Amino acid sequence: MNFEDAHFLVRCLRYRFRTERLQLKTLLSLNLRGGTVVDIGANKGIYCYWLARAVGPSGNVVAFEPQPEMARYIADRKQTFKLKNVKVLHTALSKEAGTATLTRRRVGDGSASLEPSRQQIDQLQVTLATLDSMHMPNLRFIKCDVEGHELNVFSGAEQTIKTCRPVIQFEAVPAEAAELFSYFEGLGYSGVMFLGDRYLPCNNPDKVEHYKFGLGGHRDFLFFPPEAIGSTIPTTVSRRFPK
Repeated sequence: MNFEDAHFLVRCLRYRFRTERLQLKTLLSLNLRGGTVVDIGANKGIYCYWLARAVGPSGNVVAFEPQPEMARYIADRKQTFKLKNVKVLHTALSKEAGTATLTRRRVGDGSASLEPSRQQIDQLQVTLATLDSMHMPNLRFIKCDVEGHELNVFSGAEQTIKTCRPVIQFEAVPAEAAELFSYFEGLGYSGVMFLGDRYLPCNNPDKVEHYKFGLGGHRDFLFFPPEAIGSTIPTTVSRRFPK
């Protein structure tokens, strides 16, 4: 194990037990064994690591990462940690196929975005695809963190979402959240917000102070169809959700 591998493992553990402890505790409590899950905007592959464990050897993790350096980074970690159930696709997801400009402050930047309103120093052309164009049997869970491009991603995944009814975790800032909530409510989904060790209602996310310094605008949400309760989401988890 080299330095990069060790640093990756430390980061995975920090997410699990500190910075995103409730999100990952929830993820690892879901009934995902043997299913297919996707990590959209995988960046350094932290969620891939935990998703690989959640689905087990008979399941599949598909990671979408448009930054070429990060796609290679995840592929390297896949080899080191023997994550045989992880597939890395060097592409971005959106509402339609094509190409677009991704902007970022630096290589590996977690705030890299396809949104024109989030222009940054470094720019690169990336390939776009839709989730609906992929063959995703038994899709049970979607994690999406694409810095403002979430609604475009979900619009390009709508048929898949309607067919498979996966549980969906996404990050958004309050200014973008209302439109996403409305979109998912239209699909019959309900949601909760993660904050520290609590699940909170999704209403007025901007009124709740973020527990992570420097991330005051960002919130993580979990949306799910009613039929997921008692199946993908155990009742031991859902009973902690706000009514």
